[in-house]
Amino acid sequence: MSEITLRSIHDFRATYALIQQAIEGLSEGQLVWKPAVDKWSIKEVAAHLVDASLVHSIRIRKIVAEGSAQLPPFLLYDQDAWVADSRANETSIAEILSAFQAILHYNALFYERLTEADWSKKGLNGEKEVTISDLFQGFINHVNIHVRQIDRNKAAWSAK
Repeated sequence: MSEITLRSIHDFRATYALIQQAIEGLSEGQLVWKPAVDKWSIKEVAAHLVDASLVHSIRIRKIVAEGSAQLPPFLLYDQDAWVADSRANETSIAEILSAFQAILHYNALFYERLTEADWSKKGLNGEKEVTISDLFQGFINHVNIHVRQIDRNKAAWSAK
């Protein structure tokens, strides 16, 4: 495995620490508070990342195993509906983070076993062609987007 790939997998694994650091020291009130009715609480953001990790896990395995796979419609999910029905605010943040860490670890192990050719395998995600490399980097970017969302929630909580 190349040094670049190893460094990238380190970044992938580090997404757990990013979330953990973003929520460190927050009260239960801060974790369940929503800045607006149609916005997510911090717990809901974390639970969404668990959902996204599950879907990501299926996507990458399907493309590697089946090659030019057309990803089925259930892998193009309505994230707002999933969050709305998750009742994440009724779950402890420790349990949510534990689930995220477990799936993240399992997916990192999968990525570590990929060959150079596997990283270039493509699938159709809706109308868009994506490689395993695209999905990998997209996942890291996705977590970073939601860490910024957590930061905005914290700032809005402080300003209220």
